Amino acid sequence: MSPKVGSRLALGTHRCTVRYIGLVPPFQGEWLGVEWDDPSRGKHDGTKDGIKYFSCLAPGTPGSFIRNSPALSHGTTFLDALTKKYIDANQAPDGQVDTVVLGSSGGAIVVEAPRLTGVRQRLAKLEALRVVSLDDEPVSSPGEPDEIRSKDLSK
Repeated sequence: MSPKVGSRLALGTHRCTVRYIGLVPPFQGEWLGVEWDDPSRGKHDGTKDGIKYFSCLAPGTPGSFIRNSPALSHGTTFLDALTKKYIDANQAPDGQVDTVVLGSSGGAIVVEAPRLTGVRQRLAKLEALRVVSLDDEPVSSPGEPDEIRSKDLSK
């Protein structure tokens, strides 16, 4: 997958925004100029050998040039993340009770949630939600223009 300028990427736990895609002479091949969320991870401000390839929003040296690689997580669109979290959430098969793992117990504390299916069904009605949270979801872009407007969220 090829990212676009403005896309969000992750390399392990480090997140960044693509600011430049292209050549960086004298090196061969395509490079990604990125601005890291953690500025201390960067090495420069988008300038290499006196040539300004991209600008960073944060002051200092939050920028780096990296290669596109399988180690980079390209994330997902806003709508795909929303659908996955609120509509496609795992539900127990009919006749079985949902279970939930509590907090950061690592699976040690599991509780039954007999009415969770009803809660999930209400959350799946996106048009009725006033607030959604996609914290810790790998959203990398808003998606295609008008994708959200044209999507029937009532399903």
